[in-house]
Amino acid sequence: MTEISKKSTVDSQITKKLCEIVGEKNATDYKHIRYAYSYDLSFVKPKLPDYVVMPTSVEQVQKVMKFANQEKISVTPFTAGSNIGGLCIPENGGILLDMKRMDKIIRIDEESHYTVIEPGVSHAKLAAALAKYNLRWSWPVGPPSGSVSSNAICHGIGGMSGRYGLNSEEITSMEVVLPTGELVRVGSCAIQEDSWHSCLPLPRVDGLFTGWLGTTGVITKIGVRVHPTPPILKVFTASTETLGHMGSYLRTLGNYEICDDLTGVSWWLSQVPIPYPYKPKPDDAPEWVSFATTFSWTEKEKQAREEIWKMVMDEEAKKGSSLKETDYPEEALKARTQLPSQIVGSTKNYTKQAGAGISWPGTFTPLNKWESVYNEWKKILIARNLSPSVRVTNYRGVHYGMLRAMIPFPKKDPEPIENARQAIVECLRVDLDNGGIPYKPPVDFGLEINKRAHPGYVELLKKVKHMLDPNDIMNTGKLAL
Repeated sequence: MTEISKKSTVDSQITKKLCEIVGEKNATDYKHIRYAYSYDLSFVKPKLPDYVVMPTSVEQVQKVMKFANQEKISVTPFTAGSNIGGLCIPENGGILLDMKRMDKIIRIDEESHYTVIEPGVSHAKLAAALAKYNLRWSWPVGPPSGSVSSNAICHGIGGMSGRYGLNSEEITSMEVVLPTGELVRVGSCAIQEDSWHSCLPLPRVDGLFTGWLGTTGVITKIGVRVHPTPPILKVFTASTETLGHMGSYLRTLGNYEICDDLTGVSWWLSQVPIPYPYKPKPDDAPEWVSFATTFSWTEKEKQAREEIWKMVMDEEAKKGSSLKETDYPEEALKARTQLPSQIVGSTKNYTKQAGAGISWPGTFTPLNKWESVYNEWKKILIARNLSPSVRVTNYRGVHYGMLRAMIPFPKKDPEPIENARQAIVECLRVDLDNGGIPYKPPVDFGLEINKRAHPGYVELLKKVKHMLDPNDIMNTGKLAL
């Protein structure tokens, strides 16, 4: 673990006030506890919060935020801390607001297909509750301990994103405590307190709190759509020699809109763990393998999907593609289809050879730019002795796609951490220059984004941020404005 880069300053009077709000067992300035919140798996340098606070009610969150706003103390919201972009590492000390004790599943509406939950509800907890109603959520390839609401508000992806889009597109309503302590609701629950079914046809005010990296408010309740679970799963697996051929296959199959998930991964990412340092791909192994998950209610429906898939294979063969039906590595396939993933765990299984560090340039990039960007990424990563462990995925048919590299590295040694950081930022620059947009970006990414941003866009962000957070206390610095 690298050295903590900032000495924190603790004020016992502030600790006392926070204890008065949430109780002595739920607030502390003990250094060993603060240290546990100072880092994650990413290359982002550790930074200590000054206080750790664990509220158990909306009212407590409001009081903490009012106090922090009054005293101009930075607040960093936190749930499971399982992201790998440094989003919950406090840039300026202050209060680490750990929401995991607010973990109630308030409602599962099995007829209207939505659930209302608190931010501490984990993927595992919601999966178990939904299974009783034969319902499911779009689980990401992440640890079962991850927060459902955090994944949604950060535009997270999941196992049904090929059909329904990002998990933020599944949000139906929200309750939010603003940085100044006011309580607001957006969506149908703003009009009728017990109604949580839709953000439409109202103005999409929920957009003030999605994609903002926890800088505009604290989500205390969220409604999200859930979906029935058909009984028959069929996974189609294929390989190609190039990303150009893989992209063509994913685009063609995506046109038919039969898949819940539609993903290709480079050979290096199909290995669990990811090879570290870089090792060459075996000559007899295809460079790209893919999986496409489909769910059916009847055998005839499954057969129809199989017919479409074979038609796609024939279409690609006529183009001279290297596409072949293949076996996907068993452990990697389970990690991506048996969700919430027991195999991925805390993503640590990807980092066993490296030593506990992992981060990414995760981007939404047009499918027709995947191959050119990947070829540049591959040169950058191999030159730094890192595996080009890259994933590509279609979302909402073919409307947009994800291009992401998963980069493991040792966490105990500053030199390989910096090597990985520089590689990731170099890759990011290539993607930005090709029209890609990073998601869940750490501050290094934010700086690169804003260099290229239209000045009107940056000014609009500043105005909205100042309107909601006039004293700039929420997850300070994360937007790199």
